[in-house]
This record gives sequence, structure tokens and C-alpha cells, in this order.
Amino acid sequence: MMKQAILAVAAIIGAAIIWQGVKAQMAVELLAERAKAVWRKVPKKVLAFYYPWYGNPKVSGRWFHWSEVDEAKKQIGSSTNYPVLGPYDSHDPKVVEQHCRWAKEAGIDGFIVSWWHPNDFHDRAMPLILDTAQKFGLEVTAYFETVPTRRKEQALEYVMHLLNRYGKHPAWLKLNGKPVIFVYGRAIGEIGLDGWLWVIVEANRRYEGGAVFIGDQISKRAARIFDGIHTYNITDQTAGKSPEEIRKWAEQTFPNWVETAGSDRIACLTIIPGYDDSKLPDRKPPRPITERHGGETYRVLWEAAIAANPDWVLITSWNEWHEGSEIEPSVENGDRELKTTAKYAPKFKQLPTREAKKRIGTISEQERNSLKAALQKVSIAILPNSDSECVWWLLSMNAKVKTLSWEQIVDAKVFDPTNFPIAVYGGGESYRATVSSENDVLKSLQRYVQNGGTLMVLPSMPMPFHYDETRLPTKAVHHAPQLWLPLFVAWERPPQGQKLNFFVCDKKLMPNVPERFPYPESGDLRWRPFLPEKAPLGLKITPLIELIDGNGRSQGLGVVLVRAGKGKVIYAWFRLLDINVGEAILHDLWALALSTEK
Repeated sequence: MMKQAILAVAAIIGAAIIWQGVKAQMAVELLAERAKAVWRKVPKKVLAFYYPWYGNPKVSGRWFHWSEVDEAKKQIGSSTNYPVLGPYDSHDPKVVEQHCRWAKEAGIDGFIVSWWHPNDFHDRAMPLILDTAQKFGLEVTAYFETVPTRRKEQALEYVMHLLNRYGKHPAWLKLNGKPVIFVYGRAIGEIGLDGWLWVIVEANRRYEGGAVFIGDQISKRAARIFDGIHTYNITDQTAGKSPEEIRKWAEQTFPNWVETAGSDRIACLTIIPGYDDSKLPDRKPPRPITERHGGETYRVLWEAAIAANPDWVLITSWNEWHEGSEIEPSVENGDRELKTTAKYAPKFKQLPTREAKKRIGTISEQERNSLKAALQKVSIAILPNSDSECVWWLLSMNAKVKTLSWEQIVDAKVFDPTNFPIAVYGGGESYRATVSSENDVLKSLQRYVQNGGTLMVLPSMPMPFHYDETRLPTKAVHHAPQLWLPLFVAWERPPQGQKLNFFVCDKKLMPNVPERFPYPESGDLRWRPFLPEKAPLGLKITPLIELIDGNGRSQGLGVVLVRAGKGKVIYAWFRLLDINVGEAILHDLWALALSTEK
């Protein structure tokens, strides 16, 4: 009986490991589908988040979202400010018509309408909003708020309801004929990015012509899954700041957000006139209040957004009265924010459309096709949580990739150079060092390289193998040196006034990369170089790209080939993969990796 029980437990564990591997591979296949979506030269738009959840006794029979209403004193208990239209009803045609008229006059192109469930109060308001918007030449889309059951199947059901019921309406926001849906961060969290990956691919299969999804998360991984990325509210970053402090923050942050979206995705920037939700009883102090500063907050954010040149500017909000972020006219602020919108919206829409990042390098079509064919003949293992530019590039090249689970990584029968001559670490700074015995993942990676495998360390963050995600609270273990990569913290931002350039060390090995190119000026600039002098004695190191300062001093290697045992490790600093020289670097590194496999 004991033996049978042990065998049963082993079978369950084995099945779980297999299922983890299957899920990982399914995710890669779905990501390959998303890699086909490319959005360039997106028309400029100004959109405002819109709330159709208000009701009063005259129209809807009772109060919805308004409480403690005193019309004589022009006060509402659940609202920071008091609407010029009073405590209105979102189902009142006159109210919706006035909103559309104001929005059109202010240069707003459309509304992102808060949407919760099929056939609820918000959903029943949608036909009126759409029909009225059509009369004024405005566009409307939904803000998908929640997945109550936290099941991806329900998310798909809700998405298909929106698409089938409203997607073909003339006023629904479309891009290249495809209806657009925005997804709020709460809904993303409820089923995760992998859940939304499945929903988006499945919705595009089921809905004729496909659809466009804009996710509420500023991250590279979100940009791979969604067609575009945004954030709903920025008050956590602007609270308590002066107008000049807000301007400085936005001028530094907005270009990074546009860069995170990338040249193939829709980049959105969100601006607010202010934020104050302190009247809501469920919001405990201290609250992230952003002062309006007499309209200056909204003005400086508009100017920073225009300077960053996104595809779309999003306004939070048209009428979220509970949080005091509305630009709809109020008794307290009048139509000041509408006038500001009318001033800046045309300036933004006159900007040229964003262009694809100009690629630097000398790769010929013949070379690219040759490498593409070679990548389809070699089994490449992708370590879990890999979301760097390298993985996306491999998918675009139709490479023969398989994502393994951590359990498969520690299985010597699975994770072996014979099965996978090349393995890719494309994750961030955390990885799972231990599955069952202390540091068994680390030991497995060491064994893999020493037995002849090629480990490509092409991360999505500055310091790979730095944290062990199994240790809570998260603890730095700094395992990179144990994988023959003596990486060190050089700086968080480059020294001011320092001229920094990368130089190719060996043109025979990196033939398509320019001999010299500059250090990036924006984005994450944390420099984590490979320092040869810190490497163990006897380790064979081939420098590939080196960073040199204005005085001719080396600041370490950004790309390097290390031979260890029978195998090798290839490392590239993460930012080199997503700047305009990134494609040439990836091409040459993979050509190098494949050539050494012969």
C-alpha cells in the first residue's frame, strides 16, 4: 500500500510538471500570435474616461452614485465638486447630448465609457451614448472594469458581448476597422496577463476582422500582449507636488512610457486636472490628492504629453466626480479645463504620427532569411518568465522555441544540451533558484553549460539572477557570478556630462553592428557591466561590445562571450536589446550562437 501511495504521489507530481510545461508552451504559441499585430502611424486622438453610472429619481427612479444631495446648497456628499448640470442622470438624453457638445467643442475625439456587466445600469446607457456621439462625430469605446468570477472564460464572454452588440456601431472607436476596447488594471489583475493573452487571441479568432485591446499597465510584457498600453490615473506620482514638480516628473516619465509601448504598439499618455477622493467614506487617509493649482496642473501635463508625442492622450476624467478628476464644468472650476483642452488638443493632433524606430545595422534580407531558417532547425529552451526583447524577436523569426517550467529545468533528462543546444534567460532580476533542494536550478544551469549547452543571458532588467523569488521576503542572492558572469552595479544614471559610447570589439563576430554607437539617453539607464578583471582566472572571455567614456576609459563590457567547461554563456546588457541597434545585436549574437553549435 505504501509503495502504491508513493507511486500515486509521484504520478501527480509528474503530471503537474508536465502541465506546467504545456501551459508555458501554450503561452509562447499565443505570444507568437500577438507578435503578428503591428500598429504604426496611428492617428492622433484625445479620449476622455467617461462614467455612465449616475442616476436620479426623475429619470431612473432613484439615486445612483449620488448621495447626500443638497441642490439648494449645491453640495453632494459623494462628490468633491458640484456639476454645473446638477446631480444628473446618465440615461437622460439631454445630459448626454450636452456632454457630447462640450466634448466636441473642446477637441475631444471620444469617450472611454466605464463598463461592468452585460445588461447592467452602465450597459443600458451605452446605446444612448453611442447614438448621441454619432450625431456629434465622436467615438465611443468601453472601459472593461472587472471579471467578477476571476475566470478568463467569463472575460471572453463579456468581451464578445461588447464586440457583438456594439462593435459594428458607426460611433464605436475603431482602428483600421477593428473595434477598440480598453481594459482596466483591476480586470487585468483578476485573470492576470496570461489570462488576457488567451482572451485577446481567442476574441480575435471569434470576432470577424479582429479587435484592438489597450491594457492598463505600463510594462514591456503588457505591450507584448495588448495592442497598446496606458495607465488610468497618475495621482500617485503627482500628489502633493507643485506645478513645476509635476512638470519635471512628467517630462522625465512620459517619454519612458512611450518608449515602453514600443514602435509597434499604441502608446497612450494619461493626464489629469487634479484628484481628490477624500469625501468617499471607504477611502482612508492619507489620500493621494493632486491639487489643481488653479488649472496649472492640467496645463503642464498637457505640455509634457505633447512633447512626448504619444499616439493618444487620455484624460482622467470627463466626469469621475467622486474622485475630483473631472473636466466637465463644475460650480467650483467652471469650464476652465474645457478651455485648456480646446487650446492643447488641436496642437497635439497636429503632431506627426509616431514613426517606427529607425534600425541601425547592415543586415541584408538574405542574411536575415538565412538566420531565420537556421533558427527553425535548432530546439531552443526558454526559461520561465522570459519577456525580454530577445524572446519577442525569436517569435518574429519563427524560431523553434519551447518554454520550460522550473521543474523541467532541474530535470537533467529534459534540460540537457542534447535536447536543447541553446537556452535563453530573458527574465528580469528575479528567478527561481530552488525547486526542491537548495539552489537546484542554479546547479542545473551550471551543469547544462559545463556539459556543452549555450546559455544566452539576454534579460529584461539590469541584473539577471539577482533575486531568488522563492525567498520571502525577496532576498538578493547575486547568482550571476556563479554562472560565469561577474556583473557589477556601476550606476543608476550615467555621470552628468559624461560622453559614453559603445564600441564593437570584434567586427568578425559582430559584423552588422556599427563600430561605435552612443549610450541611450532615456529609459532605464542602470548600467550593469561585465568586468573581465573580476572573472575567475583561466576563464576564456571574448569581449564583443565595450562601453568607453569620454576620457577613453573602459566602463566594462555590455556584450560578452564566455566559455565554461564544454559550453558557453553569452550576455548582453538589457538595454542594448531595445534600442535602435538592438536588432543587429540580436542577429549577430544568434548567428554566433548557432555557428558555435556546428
